[in-house]
Amino acid sequence: MRKILARPKEMILLTFILVCILGLFLSEKLYGETYEKVESYSCLIGLSLPEVENPSHGALMEELHSEMKNRDINVIMKEAGGDFLQQCKDIKQLASYGVDVMVISPIDSESVREAIKELNMPVIILENPKFFDAGSVYMEYDSVWGGRALSHMILNEHSEGILLLRGSEYDPVSRQREAAFVDSLTKEQKESLTILEVGKNRDEAERAMKYFLISNHDIKAVAGLSAQTLYGAYLAAVKLRNFDMDFYGMDNEMSIKKISDGDFHWIVYSSMAKKILDVGEELYLGKEVEKRIEIGEL
Repeated sequence: MRKILARPKEMILLTFILVCILGLFLSEKLYGETYEKVESYSCLIGLSLPEVENPSHGALMEELHSEMKNRDINVIMKEAGGDFLQQCKDIKQLASYGVDVMVISPIDSESVREAIKELNMPVIILENPKFFDAGSVYMEYDSVWGGRALSHMILNEHSEGILLLRGSEYDPVSRQREAAFVDSLTKEQKESLTILEVGKNRDEAERAMKYFLISNHDIKAVAGLSAQTLYGAYLAAVKLRNFDMDFYGMDNEMSIKKISDGDFHWIVYSSMAKKILDVGEELYLGKEVEKRIEIGEL
């Protein structure tokens, strides 16, 4: 009687073992290729941004994700929503993950400065000149070159009727580019220049441009300090059927490629994301790098 009862148990155990083996076989068949494609990395970079409402920050995150493919690097990204206390927390949390290099675009706060000082690793500071000496490397776009190049491009075609789209007052990059653009003009050109406050993204720029165009019809050239704000102004002009203006702007190649329609003229910057990864890897390997790096012409 006992032998008869034992056989079903043996059959159940054997069936269970066979199911497990089959499951492993199918997993290898279905997911084996995926497992093989997962690449390990040796250098881990932490990125702390103030917020992503500024299109340049969102574009940087996207570009970093694209650029780190086929590299021995991984990047953990955080954004603070414009809150300096949150950025301090982000910096400490990234450090706790064991990142090898930190990349920080700092909010202007002494608390953030103190959080950076506590880091025991190489630090790349982005685009806030007040924090130039806070890290191992300071990196920014060459705003003087971009602003001057943009003004020269426009002045080759237009001597008057120029509208400059001004970005957020809290955006140091926009302010630097604006100053370089204006400094390149003659006294007469400065007096005839119109400056329009358009905020920091496409939607804000579109709204500001719509209100402006209702009562202004003598603009011949529009200068944008980023691709998104220029595109917002362009959309406003199209919706109001104003096709008598030329549009000039500056940005990196990836941001420009997202704007598929419209006849634009561009000053094209090299990739900051690529430079961050190159420099980050060099710092991780203990190589010497320049203290100040400016991203200029592509």
